[in-house]
Amino acid sequence: MRFADFFLNWKTFLIFNVLIFAIKIFFSVYHNFSAEYFEDWRIAKNVALDEVYSLNLKYGSSAYKLPVYPLFLSFFIKIFGALGAVKFIIITQHIFYFSIPVVIIKTFENLNLKVAGFLSAYLFIFSPSYFYYSNILEATNLFILFFAVWLYLYSELWMQRRSLWKLITFSVMTAILALTQVVAIPLMILMILLLFFYKKLLVKNIALVFLIAGICYSPWVIRNYISFDKLVMSKSPVWQNIYLGYVSEYQILPDNHFITEQDEKKIAVHIGENDEFVGEQIYENEVHKIIEADQWAPLKKGINNLISLWYVPKRYFDDNSLSILVGRKAYVMIINILLLLSLLYFFKNNKSLFLFLCVVFAGFTFPYLVGHAANIRFKLDFEWIQNSVIALFIFLKYLNKKQPSDKETVNLF
Repeated sequence: MRFADFFLNWKTFLIFNVLIFAIKIFFSVYHNFSAEYFEDWRIAKNVALDEVYSLNLKYGSSAYKLPVYPLFLSFFIKIFGALGAVKFIIITQHIFYFSIPVVIIKTFENLNLKVAGFLSAYLFIFSPSYFYYSNILEATNLFILFFAVWLYLYSELWMQRRSLWKLITFSVMTAILALTQVVAIPLMILMILLLFFYKKLLVKNIALVFLIAGICYSPWVIRNYISFDKLVMSKSPVWQNIYLGYVSEYQILPDNHFITEQDEKKIAVHIGENDEFVGEQIYENEVHKIIEADQWAPLKKGINNLISLWYVPKRYFDDNSLSILVGRKAYVMIINILLLLSLLYFFKNNKSLFLFLCVVFAGFTFPYLVGHAANIRFKLDFEWIQNSVIALFIFLKYLNKKQPSDKETVNLF
C-alpha cells in the first residue's frame, strides 16, 4: 500500500483525529483547564448573571462585541457558574476542533476533491496554533466552525444540489456567521453573488438568501438602535481598532513612532472614564492628530500590521523561545512559502481560481492593515483556509497524476 493510500482515507484520519482530541483533553486537564479571558467573557458574565448585554455595567448596554460568542459563553455560565463553566467551554471547543476537519473533508468531497480534503484536514489537526487555541475563550473558535459549515453548505449549492431547506439553512448560517465575525461579511456577499454569476442559483434564490439572512441579522441592529438611539450595524469599535494600530507596543518597525508613552497613558485614562461611544470619538480625534502630524502614518502602520498578521505580532517578534520559534515563527514561514508556491501554480493553471484566492486573502488582510494586527487570532481566522489552498496545490501537482487536467478536476470556476 502506498504512503498516500494509507493516510488519505476516513479510517486513518479519524484515528489521528481522535488521538489529537484525546491529547488536547489531557493537555487541558494537566493545566487545570486554565484559559485566557477577553471582552467576550466579561459580556457573557454580565448576560448570565445580570441579564444585561454589557461590557461594563457602569455604562449599561454595549455593542462592543458581536453577540454570538458572548451568548455561547453565557449559556455555560448560566448553567455551571463562572468558575465551573470554563471546563465545559474548553471541552466543547475541543469537540469543535474535532468536527472542523471532518466538515472540511466533506466540503472538498462535494467538489470531487476528497483527497485534497484529507490533506487539508491533516494540516488543520497538526497545526500547533490550532492545537492550543481551543483553550482560549475567544470567538475565533466558534467562527472557524461556523465558516467551515457555511462553506460546506455553499459547496452544496455550488454543485447545484439545492432545495428550499438548503437555501433556508444556508441563509440562516450566513446571518449567524455575520453575527460572529464581521470580517467574513464582504467575502460572503461576494461568494453569494458568484453563485448567480456562475449560474448556480437563480435571481429569486439569491434574493431569498439575502432576505432570510437580513431578517435573521436584523434583531441585533434593532436592539442596538433601541439601546443607543443610533444605527450600529455591526459593533461599536471602529476608531478604537484604527487607533490601536498606532500604539507603541504593537510596532515592529523601529521607525514607527506615532504616540508618546505619556500621551498613550492619558488617552487610556480618558477612555476609562467614558462609555464605548464617547471612547470612539476620543479615538477618532487621536487618529486625526496622528495623520495630521504624519501623512504617511497609515502606510507605515499598514506595513507593520502586514508583518504582524502574516508573521507574528510584536509581542512574539523578539521571543525566540523554542515554542514560539518552532511552533509559530518557523511554521508560519513554511506555510507562507507554500502558499506563494500554490498561488503561482494556480496563476499558471487556473487564473480564475488564482484571482478568487487573491481576493479572499486580501479580504482577510485589508481590514487589519487599516485597524491593528496585534493578536495571532486574527490570522487564525483564515489560516485554515491557507492550509486548504496548500492542500489543493499538493494534491493537484503531486497526487493527481491520473486525472486528465487540473481544470477538469478543480470544479470551482
